[in-house]
Amino acid sequence: MRAVIWTALRGKMFEGYRIVCVTPAGRRRYMKLLVPQILASGLVDRYDLWVNTDDAGDRAFMKALTRLDERVRVVPQPRGEKPSWSAIRAFFPGALDEDTIYIRLDDDVVWLEPGFFEILLRFRIANPRYFLVMPLIVNNAVCTNLLQTCGKVAPSRYVGATCMDRVGWHEPGFAVRLHRFFLDLVARDETHRLHCGPREIALNRFSINAICWFGRDMAAIGGEVRPGEEEDLSNVIPTRLGRPNCFCTDTIAAHFAFYVQRRALDKTDLLQEYAQVLSQRAELKPLLLKTTAIADEIDAREPPPVEQPFAAKPSWRAAWRKLVPRKRKKQQVPTLLEPGPLL
Repeated sequence: MRAVIWTALRGKMFEGYRIVCVTPAGRRRYMKLLVPQILASGLVDRYDLWVNTDDAGDRAFMKALTRLDERVRVVPQPRGEKPSWSAIRAFFPGALDEDTIYIRLDDDVVWLEPGFFEILLRFRIANPRYFLVMPLIVNNAVCTNLLQTCGKVAPSRYVGATCMDRVGWHEPGFAVRLHRFFLDLVARDETHRLHCGPREIALNRFSINAICWFGRDMAAIGGEVRPGEEEDLSNVIPTRLGRPNCFCTDTIAAHFAFYVQRRALDKTDLLQEYAQVLSQRAELKPLLLKTTAIADEIDAREPPPVEQPFAAKPSWRAAWRKLVPRKRKKQQVPTLLEPGPLL
């Protein structure tokens, strides 16, 4: 109720814009960390959970969040499609109000830098020519390449400027080391050392773990996003419009894992470490206790589903590999990570 009164008193929440966060949702084991960071912000008018799961426990978690804060809405799949990556595109026609700025955060974004919303939004409003604006994202291959290029990190193997780089996207061990490197900066309150100003990007796909757009820009294309949502939003649409995107690296979001990393990272204590550092922030602790309690209560009834490893689509190449033995690959040397010379 307090959130509704506060919204009514302030009207449009930030420099004439309503602020709506959206998350394709949602795995509760991650969202119990993300949700408090969003709801603790007085700048957020509404939080839409785009239902993209058929797990009963995760759906129950989302429903419980609507009772926690009236800004939370559970948005059903508009086209009745089964949960999948490609199904997310169906939600964008509902994210195009012209007086609104939308911030989309993946459900496994587990840490937002203090001041995240104000810094990102001020940059967004001051730079309307960009189609998308993104924070610096920890565990995002293109952002890791950016940090490498700016001398903030020094991997032992080169991380390329490609969305699915073999190290920055694919290698689980490197993701673990990157998270631990970052958590060390968090513990020392030195995440600002990774900031490197605005960095434009064009004609290059990147992982859209955290993105921000004007509703009017989405309205201009009718909210039409193709099944290859990530390619469309990060590359095709802005290229067609003749507009770049930009990373606002003066604020940070930490993304937990890509599907090729997830099984390995879920076996670590990284989630617990992020929960621990979040619990030390006074503005987050009460909400964090509540979302954790909700998740724990649901887990007692319905254990979280075990995610299956990604299954490649059948192809003649896969069939051929089964028939024709290949030379055994040499064991890959782990990619190490050191602080960069300009950190």
